[in-house]
Amino acid sequence: MTYDHDLCVLFLYHKCDELTRFNLQSLREFNPTAFILPLTDSVPELLPGSIDVGRLPSFCDEASKWRGIDATLYRWFKHRTINARRYLIFEYDCLCTVSISDYYAEVWDADVAGVEFFKRQDNPRWRWFVDDELNNIPWEDRSYAAGIVPFACTMFSHAALDKIVANVYRHDIFCELRLGTTVNKLGLKFQRLPVTKRSTICWHGYSWQTNRPGIFHAIKSLDHNRGKRRQPGDISALARDVLRSSIPGRDLLPFYWRGKYEPQIERLRAFLSKLAS
Repeated sequence: MTYDHDLCVLFLYHKCDELTRFNLQSLREFNPTAFILPLTDSVPELLPGSIDVGRLPSFCDEASKWRGIDATLYRWFKHRTINARRYLIFEYDCLCTVSISDYYAEVWDADVAGVEFFKRQDNPRWRWFVDDELNNIPWEDRSYAAGIVPFACTMFSHAALDKIVANVYRHDIFCELRLGTTVNKLGLKFQRLPVTKRSTICWHGYSWQTNRPGIFHAIKSLDHNRGKRRQPGDISALARDVLRSSIPGRDLLPFYWRGKYEPQIERLRAFLSKLAS
């Protein structure tokens, strides 16, 4: 296959506000040679150079764009006009102040790379591993239930994304569960970013200042740093990763620790929550 680009960054957005424009400009400023494609779905105002997948043939059943944000990726890929060796998902609330090729260097050749991948047996308390959601997965595939969290900042090789789009479930399933389960069923290899890099990429609003080069998610305002603490150095980044792993509903502490060590884990959660407040 002939590739048009080494990396294609897909910048997903749903509105053309000041924050969206700023984060797109920052991404371009720190990655001047990267191919960056703004991608959206049926919005009234488009960023220059955008592709609106709402104008393309439908791909997945969607209860809402928030639940099915991954469908924007699949829909575009199915009808794409370019090929890249790898594809990286950015969203409007991702702030990039670093070279992407440097930031993802350790996972550059992965099938799929990002922050977290876990199977149901490893993290049964995840909020989307509930019967109402698992029942949306075909019965014969429920043993493959898995999550990729967050969807933002996930990178795919061309071969991996091609397989995912050919096999992904097309009915309504929460995006991180749908993607994770498909990746698990296909046996694709997921690689995590190093801890100091993934510690700044969260499924919720980022809790500290964006005071150093990196990729940060989620950043919901231009004055994000106001009133927030600094978080310099590797030790603080490691502490942030531990704290995120202790949050109820996104619990990533090893399953075998539960039961015997549950009281100690609960005390650890309470202590870390005080530190974050």
